Amino acid sequence: MIRKIGAAIVEGGKLLAVSKDGSSKFFMLPGGKIEEGESEIDALKRELKEEVSVELQSYEHLGNYSTIVLDGKEEIELSIYEATYTGNLQVDNEIVAMKWLPLDTKKSPYIGTGITEFTLPALRKKYHAE
Repeated sequence: MIRKIGAAIVEGGKLLAVSKDGSSKFFMLPGGKIEEGESEIDALKRELKEEVSVELQSYEHLGNYSTIVLDGKEEIELSIYEATYTGNLQVDNEIVAMKWLPLDTKKSPYIGTGITEFTLPALRKKYHAE
């Protein structure tokens, strides 16, 4: 099983999604693999710095989402944190684009299931309950 971390950054009722080099039409949460010996929070900090050039300010665990990777051969567990940051968001490393998705965004073949199946429903529930 592959363990990954994902950052759910919400501003103005929209969720930040990024696309990576080699699959620029497909959007997912900023984040990536948790390295051996690394805590989830350390991975979250590292990935935010590497991918969108910001520092993690605060975080709240939204939960875990399990699925099968795109090639259908391996299970992935994504631990998702709602995160705030300091700094200016900008693409870095393998990230080629960023976009903001409204919280009511529907399923799409171009948006990862970690966003459409788990993160957006959790955020809609959270923000509509407050």
